Amino acid sequence: MLILLYSLFTIDQIVGLNILVYGIMFLFFGFSVICGALCLNYNKNALQYSLINQFLQLISLAILGFAFSYAAGIYFALGLDFTKSFELTFNIGVSKFDFNINREHGRIEINLNLVALGLIYWIDRLIKRSKAEKLSLLIAEMGQP
Repeated sequence: MLILLYSLFTIDQIVGLNILVYGIMFLFFGFSVICGALCLNYNKNALQYSLINQFLQLISLAILGFAFSYAAGIYFALGLDFTKSFELTFNIGVSKFDFNINREHGRIEINLNLVALGLIYWIDRLIKRSKAEKLSLLIAEMGQP
């Protein structure tokens, strides 16, 4: 977060759109931090919020001058780049945010974050297991006099 603040104040010209993009970036990364804190505190809604956070990180898209890419933490993305020809791309890294409006009109690409996909599968299994445990506890309570 400190790096984001530093980069905001070191740009030559602060424009309203820059502030908007940095604000959106803070919201996304802040939401990720909140999801992690909720998981550490065993909040009952933590898994649902974490699932939403992972879905936001699942697909990166760039088409017709619009681009959106977000990853909080480690990412490994498999993608297709149609900008000049058909290319298979692999991207790996730690935390990124790309949000463009009306830039790079010729750029056409789509990426799938495999780390987020794996986490979605794992979180979904945890949610199902939690619901099954709650249901079995409820059934056990109903059977007791």
